[in-house]
Amino acid sequence: MIMTHQDQTTWHNLSSDWINWADRLAPAAGKINRHMIEAVDLPALAHARGGADLAVLDLASGVGEPAFTFARALSGQRDVSANTPGMTGHVTATDIVPEMCDGLSARAQEDGIANITVMPANMENLPFDDQSFDVVSCRFGVMFCEDPDLALRESHRVLRAGGRAVFMVWAPLIDNPLFAAMDAVLGNILGIGFDAAGLDPFSFGNVDQSMMRLESAGFRGIQATTHSPAGRIPETVAFWKPQMDMLFGHILREASDMEMGSINAAMFETLSPYIEDGHFQVPICFHVLSGTHA
Repeated sequence: MIMTHQDQTTWHNLSSDWINWADRLAPAAGKINRHMIEAVDLPALAHARGGADLAVLDLASGVGEPAFTFARALSGQRDVSANTPGMTGHVTATDIVPEMCDGLSARAQEDGIANITVMPANMENLPFDDQSFDVVSCRFGVMFCEDPDLALRESHRVLRAGGRAVFMVWAPLIDNPLFAAMDAVLGNILGIGFDAAGLDPFSFGNVDQSMMRLESAGFRGIQATTHSPAGRIPETVAFWKPQMDMLFGHILREASDMEMGSINAAMFETLSPYIEDGHFQVPICFHVLSGTHA
C-alpha cells in the first residue's frame, strides 16, 4: 500500500515550514550528511564503474538534503585533502510533495547546483526502471512511509548490481531528549504528540531489527553505525523550533500566543539540564544503515 491521502496532506501542510528553515539548517545538515557519503563509498563505486558518471537517487528529499551534498560530491571538483581526482555524477532528488520539489528546485538554482534533477515521486512506487542507479539515499524519510518495507524493496529494485543504498534513521526516543521533550510538552499543552499526530519517527530505532529489514528487502553487506552529536547553542536560542515546526507546524499555527509561550517555556525547562556554560548541548542520536545490491 502506498502513502495514504491523509499522510500526503500532512506533509503538504508542512512544506512551507520546511522551506522556511531550509537555509538556516543547511550547515548542520552538511555535518551529518558526511556519514551517508562515507557509508556508500563513492570513490569505490566510481572505480567499479570505470570512472563513469554515478547516478544517485535521493528519496524524501524535502527541500534539498542530502541531495545537495551528494550533488556537490559529484561535481567533478578534485578532493585536495585526499589527493584524488574529482568524481562526477548526477542526482535525482524526489519527494512525494510537489511543493517540496518546487522549493528544492529554487534552492538548487540559487546555489548553482547544476547536476541535479527534481521530480515528485512516491518511494513506495518508484517511477524508475530496475537497476537504474548506483546509489539510493534517504535521510529521515523511510520511517514515515505507509509501508516502509515496500519502500526498502523499491530502493533495492532500482539499484544497479554493486550499487549501495544508505538510510539515516532516528535512534529510539529515549536516546533523543529533544524529541522526548517535544512529545511530552506538546502532549501536555496541546494534547498532541507523535502518536496522536500519526507520526512514528522511531520505528527504525532498534538497529538489529532494522538491519534485518534491509536484509529481507534483498540487501547484502549490510552495515550500521550510530552517531550522537551534540551542538553548542546559546541558551537564549529556542533551538527546538525548527524540528517542532517541521513536524507539527500545521498544528502550531492554530495555537494561541499564550499556548506558544507556554510551549517554549516548558521546552526550556525540560531541556535546561543540558545547559553548560550558558549553552544548550543536547545530543541527537541516529543510525546510518547501508546495504548493497549484490
